[in-house]
Amino acid sequence: MPPNDNYRGYSDYRDWFPYQSFRPHQEEMLDRVQEVACSGEHRVLAIDAPTGSGKTSVIAPLLANRGGNKIVVALRTVSQIGVYLGEIKKIKRETGHSPSVAYLVGKHKMCKLSGEFDNVYAGCDLMKVFTMDVLEAKLDETMRRNNRSAQEYNVYDPETDQEIATEIADESPGYRTFCPYYLHSKEAYTNEGSKNFRPSKQAIKDSKAILQEILYPEELRKRCTRTCPYEVMAISAKKADVVILNYNHVFDDAMRDALFDWLEINPENTILLVDEAHNLGDTVRSINSDTITLHVVEKAISEVNQITGEKNRIVARSARDILSRISTYMEKTRDRGQSRKQGEDWFDPGMFADFVFAGGGLARDDSQSIADLLKLAQNIKKQKQKSSESAEVFLERVAEFLFMLHLARRDSSYLPVKSMSEDQWLTLAIRSLDPSPVIAGIADTVHATILISGTLSPAAAYELYYFGKNGRVEIMSIPNQFPKEKRLVLGAKDATTQSSYRNDPSNQRELELHISALIEGVLGNVAIYFTSYSMMDQYFDHCRRAAQESGKILYTEPKDARDVPDILKRFFESGSSDKKGVLLAVCGGKMSEGIDYYGEALKGAIVVGFPLAAFSEVQKLVNSYYQRKYGREQGLFIAYTLPAVNKAIQALGRVHRSADETGVLVLCDSRFSRGGGLGVRQYLPQWMQDEMIICDGAWSRELVQGW
Repeated sequence: MPPNDNYRGYSDYRDWFPYQSFRPHQEEMLDRVQEVACSGEHRVLAIDAPTGSGKTSVIAPLLANRGGNKIVVALRTVSQIGVYLGEIKKIKRETGHSPSVAYLVGKHKMCKLSGEFDNVYAGCDLMKVFTMDVLEAKLDETMRRNNRSAQEYNVYDPETDQEIATEIADESPGYRTFCPYYLHSKEAYTNEGSKNFRPSKQAIKDSKAILQEILYPEELRKRCTRTCPYEVMAISAKKADVVILNYNHVFDDAMRDALFDWLEINPENTILLVDEAHNLGDTVRSINSDTITLHVVEKAISEVNQITGEKNRIVARSARDILSRISTYMEKTRDRGQSRKQGEDWFDPGMFADFVFAGGGLARDDSQSIADLLKLAQNIKKQKQKSSESAEVFLERVAEFLFMLHLARRDSSYLPVKSMSEDQWLTLAIRSLDPSPVIAGIADTVHATILISGTLSPAAAYELYYFGKNGRVEIMSIPNQFPKEKRLVLGAKDATTQSSYRNDPSNQRELELHISALIEGVLGNVAIYFTSYSMMDQYFDHCRRAAQESGKILYTEPKDARDVPDILKRFFESGSSDKKGVLLAVCGGKMSEGIDYYGEALKGAIVVGFPLAAFSEVQKLVNSYYQRKYGREQGLFIAYTLPAVNKAIQALGRVHRSADETGVLVLCDSRFSRGGGLGVRQYLPQWMQDEMIICDGAWSRELVQGW
């Protein structure tokens, strides 16, 4: 829809688009995005568009019709940044437009001194304090040397100081008194008697390179030979048309307020684009949750014991008492749990608070006690910075947890959970159950919001989950753009992993036939996604035999995430070799989402079972919360069924990443094949429903053979 007279100052995205033609339905999608961007009025558009729909191209109509608004792109992972930078590079290369784009990548990726710190963020905070002290001292020295007062305009620029260059050269890694890169990113100056800091000329020069050349993060890090890449990114972000951030930057209330203020972003003048939106709800819940361990509490006790001074004596004594009671509670909970099955359980926030704050006497005030702890934590942070210690403050983490616990006592959308690991490691958590207040609150403040995903199905359920009501979001579903003849979609007729049939010999045989059909019938690499590690162990021997018989190498998802890249690398390489691979993984685990298996890397995948979460006491409480909010049927679907459907779709989505790829997709549980109350077929994407062939294990072998 080209802009009309109501949208003066806006332009048609077709002038910005770097391609000569559009995929089917892509133009319709871009028209809709253009209309929402033009009108604003806090509208929300959710686009359910499978892989190959050209989702990233929505940046073109947003750029063409942003008016005076800034576009903020929220991504879940850093790896997605390159996709958007590439799209904007095409626009710049193939049109007369020159949009500018910047991004913020985590300090652990960009810090030039990251190898010198155990905790990059804490180390950076400490180095910045030291460096600003150096800048201030150098400014004072400059004023004394020039016999000038602070009331006059003075400036200290490290770039013009040969002496500081010598000091930098004399510092050894691990024993620094300041950060040389942050130092060269700042200038110190006086203004009407006050001392201030601003970006250095070199930092500004480096920031312009991001905007003019569209540098990828690794290119920017190399470009910043003297300056801090993170500071340079922030400078460019203030001036860019598009700013790429991660979910935490946008959906953590405290972080967003501070960051938007720093980057001079006004929400009312912001168009928010959320990519991989099917992950948004769970990520927002995680962001707004909190945890502590006994280790954190013990570290906090150590911090408080080192506090000196009469001013802090009374508060420190109270803090020691509270921390000691938390430690006692956790030790007793751990000891009671040693003879029980490991896992998660609910704990009573009222009883916990009564035990922890009971030492305060009759005039107990939990809120004031928490406020005192937070204030004391800030004092500890200042002391640590002065004494060259890490800026990480464990007391602050405990105080923030207690604040969340205080919320949980009166708000059922926060759930207190205790969990015990195999090595008897106890964790207390306050989990946020409901992302809708945060997501809806942001959408109500920005100019417009675009949610895009390849698996936002069923979209109406996601709308309820994310916004707390239906009718708030405009929904657009795009058909699968890839040719049907390039894929085979199968659904198990009878096989299931339901507990009542799990150990039935005939049912197990059916599951094994479907698994063998994929391993032996598909000519290339395949992935077998199980509902749990225990189920993967149950069928491991069968998968190994099938792999051996077909001449394929077996790869297994590791428990340790650090081992994932190496296994993936070897599995990918097997796709282009004579010895193809079979990957055993867990649905919803480390290898079923967020990874692109392009080309020969994956030619078929099967989800064995319906990947519901364990029906624990904690899951029952989550179900109850949503049933109270949305009614029995809708509530249970959002809390329990929707995540399982999404895990399965995400896992199978690893197969088709481009239109010229072929692949086999198998939903190996009869619940996927059935509709109505017993099944979930009606909740699958429409193309899956339409193309699914329901078959038994024997027919599956015939259908898959030779793919």
